[in-house]
Amino acid sequence: MKRKQFYDIAERMYVEQFITEEEIAHRIGVSDRTIRRWKASGDWGIKRDGFYKVNTISRDAIYALVRKMLDDFHTDIDNHYNIDPSRLNIFINLTEELLKQKKVSYKVEELLKIARKTFNIDDEIKKDEQSIIQEMVRDMLREDF
Repeated sequence: MKRKQFYDIAERMYVEQFITEEEIAHRIGVSDRTIRRWKASGDWGIKRDGFYKVNTISRDAIYALVRKMLDDFHTDIDNHYNIDPSRLNIFINLTEELLKQKKVSYKVEELLKIARKTFNIDDEIKKDEQSIIQEMVRDMLREDF
C-alpha cells in the first residue's frame, strides 16, 4: 500500500530535490531499506544524474544567454518598447553569476610548484630553503590572500 502512495513522491525527493535516502524514509514514514530498494529498482541514481546534467547550465551557455538578452534589449529600445523588470532582473542575476570568480583551492605542494615556476626556482633547492618557503605559503593562507 505504501509503495503506491509514496513511491513517486520519494523518487521526486531523491531525483529532483537531492534529499538523502534516510531523510526521505523519515519524511514519508518507511524504512531506509525500503527507500534503497525502491532506488535500486527504479534506477533513481541514473535519473538523478540525468536531472542534474539537464538542469546545470555551463558558463558558456550563461554567456550566450546574456548576449542574446542584451541583443533583445537593444532591439526593444530601438523599437521604443519597455523592458520588463523581471527580464532585467534575470539578466542582472545571470551577469552576476558570470562575474563570480571561481574559488580555487591549492595544496601547499601545488603552491610551491607555482612559486617555483613563477620565480624560476630550481627544483634542487636546499631543504631549509624549502621549509622556509612552505612556512611562507602557510602564513599567506592563514591571512586569506
